[in-house]
Amino acid sequence: MNDKTKDLSRDDWVLAALAALVEGGIGAVRVERLAKALKVSKGSFYWHFSDRPDLLSALLDLWERDFTAQLIANAADMPTPRQRLLAVADEALEANMDGVDVARAEGAFSAWAALDPVAAVRVRAVEAQRVDYLVSELSLMGAGARDAQSLARGVYLALLGVYAARRYNPELAQDSVFRHVVELVLDTAGRRHEAEAEP
Repeated sequence: MNDKTKDLSRDDWVLAALAALVEGGIGAVRVERLAKALKVSKGSFYWHFSDRPDLLSALLDLWERDFTAQLIANAADMPTPRQRLLAVADEALEANMDGVDVARAEGAFSAWAALDPVAAVRVRAVEAQRVDYLVSELSLMGAGARDAQSLARGVYLALLGVYAARRYNPELAQDSVFRHVVELVLDTAGRRHEAEAEP
């Protein structure tokens, strides 16, 4: 086995860990298994990480950065909340990210959080970021605090439902249905604003 310690980056290990998580759950994210998949010795791993928990933290960082913060950043330059939210919704529906099936990845992170209290704290924090972003944009459209919270959670739960259904019933998980739900939510928030603006 050729040791490519200095050829592999930290990101290479994290992406390998992501692929293992998606394929076999958190139990599959093992240093020896990843080293074999990457065709290097375990010594390469310790060049980049202090231990397995360090890798798992980096894996959660990747999920937060690429699957959440990046989507929000990509839409940030759009001029209206409606345009930003539609763009985020479309990007969230993308089948692959970093070469990994998004629906399966989201399911894998949720399953991991259900088993590991440390992961659960991080996953809940990221989900709170996602919902808070939706609340903020819906509020800018005119939705009141309570409505914005309910509508944001409804949109997020609908997306999770799409992700879940993709794994076993793709016919049910139609992107067009989710987009229509998002548009209905945006219309509701917009109508609230218009109603309040009337003399």
